[in-house]
Amino acid sequence: MAVAGALFGKVRGVMKKAALWLVFVLLISLVLWTAGCAQKEELPTLTLGIRNVELCSYISDVGEYTVQPGATFDRGDDVWLYFEVPGITVRGLDGKFEFWAKFCVLKLYDPSGDVIVHFVDFAEVHEADVDEPPSTVWFYACYESRADDVAGQYRFEFTVKDELSGATGRGSATFNLQ
Repeated sequence: MAVAGALFGKVRGVMKKAALWLVFVLLISLVLWTAGCAQKEELPTLTLGIRNVELCSYISDVGEYTVQPGATFDRGDDVWLYFEVPGITVRGLDGKFEFWAKFCVLKLYDPSGDVIVHFVDFAEVHEADVDEPPSTVWFYACYESRADDVAGQYRFEFTVKDELSGATGRGSATFNLQ
């Protein structure tokens, strides 16, 4: 009986240690999981900058465009929107570079505030095997106005996204048709 009692006591002691170990592991897991969740909730939203937003009568290349004076166009003219996106994430691997920028949304509002153009996933630039990182990432769009368009102020709104970091940027530009 003493042997059985001692054996039972050892088994109970081992079970108690195992139970305590399990509780300890569960508590540590819960703390780590909670910390991970809290960290995810506190991550800031990354924002891309937009620069050199221009309304142009002509665009030939990065930084090479003709700005339309006063952003005023005649009805029937092509209205070119140009902008640059600095700060795009560039990843390097084995001497090659990757970047990925997307022109996600483009909207054009007429003088009464109605959306007359709406594109989603309008354009993207994804290079995964280039020798040098880009000096400038830029996008453009063209609105081919018609002679019967209403005269007045129009507004472009656009969104771009850095697909590697998840950062987004928004911009707008207004122009007049006369």
